[in-house]
Amino acid sequence: MGKFDSLLKTKNSKRKYQYDYKKIYKKGRFATSVDYSYFENLYSLELLDVSKKKYNQDLISLWGNLDMKSYIDYDLGNTINMYFLPNTKKIIPINQLDDYNFMPEDTRKLNLLDIKYIKHLKLENVIFNNLYLATYEILDNNGNFRPYVLLLTKNENDDFVDIGYGYDANDNDNVELFIKSFNYPVFLNTNGVIILPLTNKKVKLNVDDYITDLDIQKMQNKK
Repeated sequence: MGKFDSLLKTKNSKRKYQYDYKKIYKKGRFATSVDYSYFENLYSLELLDVSKKKYNQDLISLWGNLDMKSYIDYDLGNTINMYFLPNTKKIIPINQLDDYNFMPEDTRKLNLLDIKYIKHLKLENVIFNNLYLATYEILDNNGNFRPYVLLLTKNENDDFVDIGYGYDANDNDNVELFIKSFNYPVFLNTNGVIILPLTNKKVKLNVDDYITDLDIQKMQNKK
């Protein structure tokens, strides 16, 4: 399988391993004041403890953060499902949608599939260093699992920060990627190629390292 197969539209979920999130999350959602990042950090620490430094520690830490966050968002109804938004100019969580109570289970949770580390990327005259591309899947309103991606980097405090997101807006197997410091959206295809629409220039993403849900499963089954 290719590194970017996680971007493909499929009828069945590509996520093979699900962690027992409740083991950490427990009854935190019933508290009156909860710092949900606390649970995200707990999962990251657990993964770092069992990874034995075999894997890139930043990837492991980020996986714990993002995967636990997607579960908490699911539990609270805060998931963003771009394929159900009536107006994509206003991004709102699914619990604010009129048909929220009737939406199938798989439309309510982003399944994290993999995280890719990209050391260097140049788009036109903009240079990006140390990027992390997280790929999720979520069910659309036609019963297909389609991609949603987050683009992250680290700030001066060594914290992960979002700098972009993308999804298959036109149902053509190209992820429309919106990067905060870039002037217009670009397109990422399932071959890992970014297409700049104004010039039609193509830039191949060089993946320096990555992890998948199966890597996490192997790690946690050995502890």
